[in-house]
Amino acid sequence: MLRRIVPATAAAALLLTGLTACGAQQASAGDCATGMQPGALSDSVTVLGGFGELPQVKVPSDVDIVSSQRTVVSEADGDDSERRAEDGTLVGVKMAFFDAASGKQLYASGGFQSGASEFMIIDDEQANPLTESVRCAVPGERIVVGFAPQDAAPISMQLGGTENAPLVGIFDVDSVSPLSAKGAARGLPAGFPAVVTNDEGRPGIVLPPNSAPSGTSTAVRIEGDGDEVSSDSNIVAQVLEVGWDGRQISNSWEQGPSLLGNEDQIQQSGNTYRPELTGQTVGSQVVIIENAGDAEPRVLVVDILAAF
Repeated sequence: MLRRIVPATAAAALLLTGLTACGAQQASAGDCATGMQPGALSDSVTVLGGFGELPQVKVPSDVDIVSSQRTVVSEADGDDSERRAEDGTLVGVKMAFFDAASGKQLYASGGFQSGASEFMIIDDEQANPLTESVRCAVPGERIVVGFAPQDAAPISMQLGGTENAPLVGIFDVDSVSPLSAKGAARGLPAGFPAVVTNDEGRPGIVLPPNSAPSGTSTAVRIEGDGDEVSSDSNIVAQVLEVGWDGRQISNSWEQGPSLLGNEDQIQQSGNTYRPELTGQTVGSQVVIIENAGDAEPRVLVVDILAAF
């Protein structure tokens, strides 16, 4: 199973569940290598359309495969090796799936029209055919994957594909980012709690002895160098929430990143801190103190991983 998927669409949430473990195709630890190599099916698929455009695909109908395979058909511009999809990264993609038996398109990301990405986490301990499809990729690559029948089955079953047939996937890799904010830490203003992180970037909070300041206070502890978050942006984030009494309220680090909607969507759900993230940059860690109305005061540490 995937440890965590943060889909941009409800269709993807149905699509990206129930996948089998990758078994012998799992990447080796300590380097960036995947067991999916180019093969007869992935090499022979014809793909028309540029990167980020809905692909037009011609799938050969007479190719049988026993193991999943992949071929990079569009290289990234420039050297982006520092943003390679390795263990512990969040990968933004657009993807489409085609039945290898009929050539019929079974699914395509809405992002091919809207530009929005769907997201998956690369995790050595939870490797599966879907995440192995984009392991080692860099932004700007288009990848063709031929899923062998045993790997294709969970996807085909949900999308109405041919039983016991291979599946072809097209993946456009939009972004690769770490699962925590990266950069030099700043000092926080007086009255804020101290925030410390471990080697994985997981934060911990040391509360001051004084009472929480009134209202909402926000400070940037780590400033990222990514795109600026707008009020219309959906955000993928790690969020630690602690009451001023030290009680942990929620912690996405224990389950996987959270998907935060835009300001209008979040306001309807009762989220009060999302507006504080507008104007911040992707890759930042933002510390928010909320102490308003009748609610108990709380502290939130938010690592902004992606915005779309």
